[in-house]
Amino acid sequence: MKALVMFAAGAAMLLMSRQCDAVYPRTRADRIARYYAAQRPWHGPYANTTYGQPLALVVPPTSVMHNSWSWGVAQSEMVPIYHQFHRDYFPEAGYGGSPILPTPLWPSHTDQLGVYPIRGPW
Repeated sequence: MKALVMFAAGAAMLLMSRQCDAVYPRTRADRIARYYAAQRPWHGPYANTTYGQPLALVVPPTSVMHNSWSWGVAQSEMVPIYHQFHRDYFPEAGYGGSPILPTPLWPSHTDQLGVYPIRGPW
């Protein structure tokens, strides 16, 4: 009887841990991404010239970083990708209440092009 109770308790804990994995990501990078995504907009302050609003570039869900390039003085940086595409995605969400800026005539950074990477759905 004691073995049966222990088996049932172990099975219940296993089921609960699988449900928690769906809600709480396992890896540290996924936990950090979830934290920052909850506090920041999915896009930057610039709009894409073609669409007049920020454009989401959907990348594979396993991507965690992307390159950000600047012209002139050689500057490149690895920037984490925090946001992930979900069904409750709203492209018209504002950028912290500030207006979306148009692409400059002579952009000096890839962030000014208005294309922002978002991880695809799992």
